[in-house]
Amino acid sequence: MSTAEEKLQRMFGEMCAELRQWRAAHPEASLDEIAAQVTPRRRALIGVLMVELALQHGDGAIAEGLVCEGCGQPLSYKGTPARGVMHLEGEGELARAYYYCAHCEGGVFPPRSEAEASAA
Repeated sequence: MSTAEEKLQRMFGEMCAELRQWRAAHPEASLDEIAAQVTPRRRALIGVLMVELALQHGDGAIAEGLVCEGCGQPLSYKGTPARGVMHLEGEGELARAYYYCAHCEGGVFPPRSEAEASAA
């Protein structure tokens, strides 16, 4: 089992234990009140899963050879900045490679793979 999978399982177990403890302390809670406790915790868990899945095939960093789709000039690697991502299912922080074209002054975050670029 991977470290990421272990982390998700641990987070899920902690979430369940926390919610059961909350529920024990609130025996008169309505279904809406229970959902209000579950939703933010579920979103946090799913946010971690979504980031893991987004990075499953790497962070987009490619050693060399990327060219600008607009002008064909070489792209410069500018690092792997992290950015917050929000979705109805969850939120997280995603760090992906960023490349810049000095000729067009445009950036690509993240770059598309060779297969995606040739299919476009």
